[in-house]
Amino acid sequence: MQVVYPSYYSSFSCSASACPDTCCQGWGISIDRDTYGRYMAMGGLMGAKLRSHIDHRTRRFLLNREGRCVFLDRHGLCGICVDLGEDMMCRTCRIYPRHEESYGDLAEVSLSLSCPTAAELILNLDQPPVYRTAERRPAHPRASAPGSAGEELDEDFLCGLLEVRQSMFRLLRRTDMSEEARAGAALALAHDGESRLRRREFAGLREVCGRYETASGELLEKKLAPSREMGFQRRQLEEEYLDQLERLEEISGGWRELLRAARTSQGRSSVSFQPVTRQGLNLLEYFLYLLYPGAVYDGDGWSKAGLAMFSLLAVRRLAAGLEREGSEESFEKAFVRAAWLYSRQVEHSDANLERLETFVRESRSCALPQMLACLLGTAG
Repeated sequence: MQVVYPSYYSSFSCSASACPDTCCQGWGISIDRDTYGRYMAMGGLMGAKLRSHIDHRTRRFLLNREGRCVFLDRHGLCGICVDLGEDMMCRTCRIYPRHEESYGDLAEVSLSLSCPTAAELILNLDQPPVYRTAERRPAHPRASAPGSAGEELDEDFLCGLLEVRQSMFRLLRRTDMSEEARAGAALALAHDGESRLRRREFAGLREVCGRYETASGELLEKKLAPSREMGFQRRQLEEEYLDQLERLEEISGGWRELLRAARTSQGRSSVSFQPVTRQGLNLLEYFLYLLYPGAVYDGDGWSKAGLAMFSLLAVRRLAAGLEREGSEESFEKAFVRAAWLYSRQVEHSDANLERLETFVRESRSCALPQMLACLLGTAG
């Protein structure tokens, strides 16, 4: 099996009690079958405590009145880890925020943006990440699990998706265009390549990628220029996007407060029209890396690329709400906070992810011209 991982992956180190939030709050953490069996067999007071603080129907840890895992101590540390050692933690707690997606014989690993420390690491990169590949022998063969090695999937389609994604990454790395234009060109490429992907016209798909990659920055900026005059649409679109975010299931604390701040700051044009920065490009690349190859299972690359762009537009708008006049929190810090709060709603809820992907796929507000207008529009 080939395993792909970004260069920042090995740089992560949990900040533990110094973290501005905790991953042990807001959701019931699933316990894997092997760890659950060990908890059930454990004797003594700790064994009894473990069994009394588990929802045995769903096999999840119970939360206290504040919505925190009952084993989270007053120092922000895991009581199971402190008392029994890391090996006795469930698999989710041992590996988080590390994450893996499998596509047949290919696995792509990442850090979840929902972790504040990981979000700061990923979004504040000065240079785009390098993606490295290693070989890994499966611990034991599995033939029937979705996305596992051995499952038959359309390898040609997957290769087409990976080619488009690589071209999008190259566009994001261009230095002859503004950050907004790089993001806009990547989205336009996903849009223009979609019909060829669906018809499996892979030679034509490579031709589309080549046209975008060889086009001069001046030409791409010129093609995107009309969208810069559509700022009057941007306010309306941001409101519609916020409407969708308010319909999401609340996964962790701070989400409703973040949405309220975004609404109350809507009237301040200086806050509303923040440009795309290096952080924004890093966020867009993160979601393209995470989401786009998943189209191998439903054939819908556009909704994955569109959701990545929606995520950039949403986080930028949410961050603008956090940046108060006179506040010590800069827009850069607000962007990181908004990103991990947003990621918790999307990455940790299948229902939320499906809702937003459906919105991107079906709403006219997420058609290419509208998303480019929201991305690039600067007029009042």
